Formats: sequence, C-alpha cells, structure tokens
Amino acid sequence: MVKRPAQGPLQLVSVYRTPKTAPRILYDLLREREPHINISHHRMPTWKQHVEFITRRPYAAWYLIKAHCHYVGAIYLTEMNEIGIGILARWRGSGLGPRAIRLLMRKHGRRRYLANINPYNETSIRMFRRIGFCIIQQTYELRAR
Repeated sequence: MVKRPAQGPLQLVSVYRTPKTAPRILYDLLREREPHINISHHRMPTWKQHVEFITRRPYAAWYLIKAHCHYVGAIYLTEMNEIGIGILARWRGSGLGPRAIRLLMRKHGRRRYLANINPYNETSIRMFRRIGFCIIQQTYELRAR
C-alpha cells in the first residue's frame, strides 16, 4: 500500500493540458465510485464516451490533484462555480479533499461556490460542511418513461 501524503505540497494539474495521463485517472475515479451516489450519470460510460466527454472540455477548470508524485484524484469548477471532486479510494480519508477544494478556491477567487452532492453521499456532505458550505436547496428528479 502507498503511504498517504496528508502533509506536503499539493498541485492542481490541468486535465486539459495532460491529455495522455488524465483520461485513465479520471476513468479509474468513475469506476471506483459507488453507483448510488452519482448525480451526473446512472451508468458507467464506455471508454470512448469518457474520452469524448473530456474532449468537449465541459468545465471551466478541471484538474488532476497531485500530492508529491502521485495523482490522487480530480477536481473541477463549472461556469456556475460548482465544485466537483473525487479522490481515489486508496487516498481517501487523508485530508486531501478539503485541501484541494481550498486550493481550487484560492486559485479561482470567486465570491461564491456551490457543491451539488447526492444526498446519499454522506462522506462528501460532511467534508463540504466542515469546510464551511451550508445547504441551500434540495433538488428532486422524476424520469419520464
């Protein structure tokens, strides 16, 4: 097992500037995710769909999170100042998520940030609350058949 780098330097490396490295790391993050906590998709995309999504540059900013020499996750910021973050399973619980969020906020200097979190993702909810985020709405969905 790799040692967890809770301390030390943290970098945000643009997904859009690392086209060879980013897709695999991002796909690994998606594969590790528990399906019941997803809000952006309900089925695992194919590799081709995944690469096409990245190529469309869907976020205002999208970064791989690098701690020391390891890529440990990814974080993005939408045009509406929504933050999304994923940490690879072997690095979770090491304090890297909150540090990456604070680094992203310092880097982009917006007045307001949002986080859309599945209500079943209690770990993420607790993390964002500890940083100072508070709930402002609940959104409900009905899928037509």
